[in-house]
Amino acid sequence: MRTVLVADDHPMFREALASTLRSLDDQVAVLESGSFGEAVERVAAGADIDLILLDLRMPGMNGVKGVRSLRVRRPDIPVAVVSALADSYVMRECFDAGAVAYIPKSLSRDAVIAAITTILDGGTYAPTEGMGGASLGDDSDDRGLDEAIRCRFELLTNQQRKVLELMSEGKLNKQIAYIIDVQITTVKAHVSSLLQKLGVSSRTQAVILYQKYRRSLSAPN
Repeated sequence: MRTVLVADDHPMFREALASTLRSLDDQVAVLESGSFGEAVERVAAGADIDLILLDLRMPGMNGVKGVRSLRVRRPDIPVAVVSALADSYVMRECFDAGAVAYIPKSLSRDAVIAAITTILDGGTYAPTEGMGGASLGDDSDDRGLDEAIRCRFELLTNQQRKVLELMSEGKLNKQIAYIIDVQITTVKAHVSSLLQKLGVSSRTQAVILYQKYRRSLSAPN
C-alpha cells in the first residue's frame, strides 16, 4: 500500500485530486491536509507517506520555502508541487528546493494521472509546454560549466553514468534496472550515490546538470 498526502487549502480541488488518486489503484491510500501547518504536523509525526502533493500557495506555505522545509524535515519523502502558476522561473525554484515534480493545475485529468503514476514509480515530472518565462533547460546565462562541476562528473562510475543517461531519457527505475540487468535496489543505490556526487537533491536537478554537461562537451572552445 502506497500513501499519498494531498495538501491544498481549496477543498474542491483537494477532494477532486484525492478522488483521482483513489481511482488509480486500490493499493493507494490518500491523506488530506487543508493547510500547510497540518501537512507539516503529519510529516513531523512520522506518518508513513510515499508522496506529498503540495499546493504552492497555501496560507503559511511561504512559497518555495515550504517545499524546502518539508524536504529538510523528511528528505525520504518526495514532494511534487501542484500549482496554478504556469511560470518556469517558479518551477525552477521548486526543483532547486528539492521537488521531484511540478504539476500545473491546468493539466487534464489524464495528464495528472500520468504524471503522478510516473512519480510513484520513482520518476520525475515537468511540463514541456504552456509555461511562461525561460525553460528549465535554458542556459543563456551559462557560458559553460565550472571546472569544479565538470570534476563531479568524473567521480561517477561507468554504471552511474549509464544510469544518469537513462534518467535523462525519462526512464523509470524499473526500466533502468531491466536495461542494465540489475536489481531495482541497485539502481536506487546508484541514483542516491550520483545525486550526492553531483551535489544535487533531486533526479530532475541531476538530469538538468547532465544535459548542460553534455552541451558543454560539444560546445566550441
